[in-house]
Amino acid sequence: MKYGIVIYPQKEIQDWANSLRKRYDSHYTLIPPHITIKEAFEIENINEAIQYIENITSQIPPFTLKLSKVGTFLPISPVVYVGFEKNPVIYELQEKLNADILKRPLKHQFIPHMTIAQDLHEQEIHDVYGRLKLENLNKSILVDRIHLCYQIENQSWTVYQTFLLTGK
Repeated sequence: MKYGIVIYPQKEIQDWANSLRKRYDSHYTLIPPHITIKEAFEIENINEAIQYIENITSQIPPFTLKLSKVGTFLPISPVVYVGFEKNPVIYELQEKLNADILKRPLKHQFIPHMTIAQDLHEQEIHDVYGRLKLENLNKSILVDRIHLCYQIENQSWTVYQTFLLTGK
């Protein structure tokens, strides 16, 4: 079974992202708007992974991510995303969740983002990018929990367990 670890933004941000994603994101129906902290992985002992994640989330305090820019991963990947101002806490969280028993080779450098469009032709990506640059990005996300998700048979993702960030 494939697992992944994500941050789901508050409903207001999800609604805003979904208003765009439903037109431009081929994965719109598979998972709500999110920030991937740990890419898809497999593990034999999920209970051991849960204990490991609980230990990490007990060390990390809640933090805020502020939307700051629109970007694209062209030419590597046909994706348009919304990025965030640098916050060292999200990098610490990502680093800890990609170590020890959860350590796996990273497919890509970690860039905290929310995907808005993917799997479009290059010209469509440029059009969406231009439209998104006009959006008001004066929005913030309070990150006080993360979600361990798993992929089900129809390729969609669902929450396996939620972990509160309780560090001081």
